[in-house]
Amino acid sequence: MSQLIERLAFDASSSSGGSGGETSKGSRQRTRCLLAHGFNGEPVDMCELDDHLQALGFATKNLLLPGHGTSVRDFAAHGWADWFGAVETEVEQAQRRGERVILIGHSMGASVGLALAARNQRVLGVAALCPPLSLNPVTYQFIRTVRQFIPYIPSWREDIRDRRGARIRYTRNAYPWTALSTVESLLAALPALRHALPALQCPVLVVCARRDHVVPLRDGLETFQLLGTEDKELLVLEHSYHAVTKDVERHRVFERVLRFCQRVHSASA
Repeated sequence: MSQLIERLAFDASSSSGGSGGETSKGSRQRTRCLLAHGFNGEPVDMCELDDHLQALGFATKNLLLPGHGTSVRDFAAHGWADWFGAVETEVEQAQRRGERVILIGHSMGASVGLALAARNQRVLGVAALCPPLSLNPVTYQFIRTVRQFIPYIPSWREDIRDRRGARIRYTRNAYPWTALSTVESLLAALPALRHALPALQCPVLVVCARRDHVVPLRDGLETFQLLGTEDKELLVLEHSYHAVTKDVERHRVFERVLRFCQRVHSASA
């Protein structure tokens, strides 16, 4: 991976135009990569990708979304509007500073990024990793009914193929319980996201996993098909489960996201 970063950095400096102008590293520092984790996730899910982006000279911010990293009760008090609003605030603050913004999200964070870019036409690009689009409609109706009687259910285990390797590399502190109100909030927002995708015009990279047990492959493929932009890329992973930034093909994901960010940045410079 270090060789990849060196090669990408060399490619960027070679194409930056040489003397008299701004260095490519200085230019990349004015492109802010905002990273957003998924539902009941945490910044550690994006930390390795964050490190690689920083090594290439990008300014980054690895977000902790509202309701996460505190308590299950706090988690229950938040939902889609809070997650969307938190990312939107970060984007607007970066843009007011004169920074260009690339959104990089996993799972729920990917859907938030897509929805935000459809509204904010100044977003430079979106890398959407395993974005949910519809999940299971029957589940939504079931949760709406059940949550009136059962507010919390045990959280499912992290969907990752390389479970042993992930335990060695990362410390996970996700909630052992999931508030059904937050699940309902996410599912309720997806129809609006589907409606918004044709309006999205910035470059988009969609990454999905054939063996994902959380977000079906069809969600990623349909997301890609519905995008209004002609500048779109699709990567389908054959071996990974849902946690693609931590699983067996994570370096392939990193390489593709880094190249996407470099390309989008260079096109806007």
